[in-house]
Amino acid sequence: RGGYPHFMLKEIHEQPGALRRLAGHLIVNPGLRVASEITPPTFNFQALPFTEDDLRKISRIVIVAQGTAFHAGLIGRNMIERTARILVSVEYGSDFHYRDPIIDPSVLVIAVSQSGETADTLGAVRLAREKGCKTISIINVVGSTIARESDGVIYMHCGPEIGVASTKAFTAQIAALYALAIHLGLTRGTLSPDDAIRRVEDLLQVPGRVDEVLAYADQIQV
Repeated sequence: RGGYPHFMLKEIHEQPGALRRLAGHLIVNPGLRVASEITPPTFNFQALPFTEDDLRKISRIVIVAQGTAFHAGLIGRNMIERTARILVSVEYGSDFHYRDPIIDPSVLVIAVSQSGETADTLGAVRLAREKGCKTISIINVVGSTIARESDGVIYMHCGPEIGVASTKAFTAQIAALYALAIHLGLTRGTLSPDDAIRRVEDLLQVPGRVDEVLAYADQIQV
């Protein structure tokens, strides 16, 4: 437990480190401003087998998830819509799986799951692929079933999650969705390089801000 009285507290304090690992994995270059020249940020999305043209042709996005991951998806919807100007809906994998959703090959389905084994989310991914949709999974566990069955995967690299309530996986899911939103905005031309740099700079400051909050919480504990 790393000196903490229980795993829940340990994983709360592991959030800054998890976010730094994720940023180190996803952000290749935060972008540069040199005089009048601006080099936009670049991301490590090598595991996403989509061309820039594929991403420009996306008509809408459906995020499928369960539980805590569903709430991360709701935040991700706002970030993607504001940044990339793509219509996004968020659905429980169970609802999506057991009805006949109106989707076609122009729809991108993003599955969010800590374990990568969530049965209803996996069913939603399989249905999306049957309908010809492109699929991306945001997963913590490498080699999990959802990761294997998706077209592309973004790994969070959070480490094991043992506490019952999700902490570091939840914040990492949001950070991964935000990085993807910036990438989509740059690719689709809805986000200027300068604005993308500012957003990446803000994202890179989040672990330090979380450190400050945790330090303050430790000070006021009775």
